Amino acid sequence: MHHCDQTMAAYLLDWQAKLGLNIRYQRWSARYTDPAPFRREIELLGPIAGTADECRLPYKDGVQTVNVVHGRPHTGEPVELTIDGETFVVASVEGRRVRLAFDLERLFEVPGEIQPGLILEAVLGAALPLAAAYISAYDWEREKAEFGAWMVSSVDGMVRNWKNAIRDNEYEANRLTSQISGLVRKNGELREQIVALEATTRPAQETKAAEEFAALVKMMPSPVVSVEVDYGKLSIVLEPLTLEHDSTDYRMGSYTLTVTADKVHIWSDGGFSYPHPHVSSDGVPCWGNLGPGIGKLLGEGQYAALVSVILEFLHSYNERDAYRHIETWDPDYNSEDD
Repeated sequence: MHHCDQTMAAYLLDWQAKLGLNIRYQRWSARYTDPAPFRREIELLGPIAGTADECRLPYKDGVQTVNVVHGRPHTGEPVELTIDGETFVVASVEGRRVRLAFDLERLFEVPGEIQPGLILEAVLGAALPLAAAYISAYDWEREKAEFGAWMVSSVDGMVRNWKNAIRDNEYEANRLTSQISGLVRKNGELREQIVALEATTRPAQETKAAEEFAALVKMMPSPVVSVEVDYGKLSIVLEPLTLEHDSTDYRMGSYTLTVTADKVHIWSDGGFSYPHPHVSSDGVPCWGNLGPGIGKLLGEGQYAALVSVILEFLHSYNERDAYRHIETWDPDYNSEDD
């Protein structure tokens, strides 16, 4: 129950006990009141706030004129009191909502010569039982219909989501089937390579290695500076190179190639964060259409030929596929000009 005059609050608490229902009191009504969700409680509302005016109310066996805010309710079933043939609209009842036609609380604040409790008893005695009867007879049909619609909609939503999940799963299954097929094919190729390598005798492998090392040594001191194996990786240092583009020479510095069985990383010996326009900051080259050839040379262990192809790669530039523009390597480059 909202705050109201203590004497009036006592009357309302007494009515709550009589009806077995909570009474939610609000002194003023909004001009436009939205439909409220059903609750097992009575809403008791005063008139719309406005200028005080004289109001004639039935009192005992006569009529009392009081100075309060009042206004005839426009909706709901009118609650009327009649004295000496004169009818007074004191409230209206609309469902569980009771709207008073006058500011009842004002009578308790400034009672004057009247006993406001008598007026309250007369008004509420006529109005509250109507609201209580509505609550008792409430059949919940609207809520039941809304709940049914919500539940059906929820089921429809779940079915729709499950159908989407089935479609996504079928797509994923097809994708994985294709991937599995590719992996099986790749494993077949790898097995063929393993058989070919295992069939090669150790002396033949050593001879092949000596020939490949000799081919690398022939490339020194230019364009190869040094060749060594360090921590299981072949490390090849290249002499400084110049990349020509658009009639401009860019000094790229020297590079170190680190080669494993199936990967090549390219590092800048000049301290550039990006070693080359087509090499990422972690040394991974974007080979473009050279990729298949690089993979074949690695697989066959043709490292001298591999260095030749990498030198061709390092002397090339395509601005559409670059990590960094070639102008970054211009000594006069200023990043603020980008």
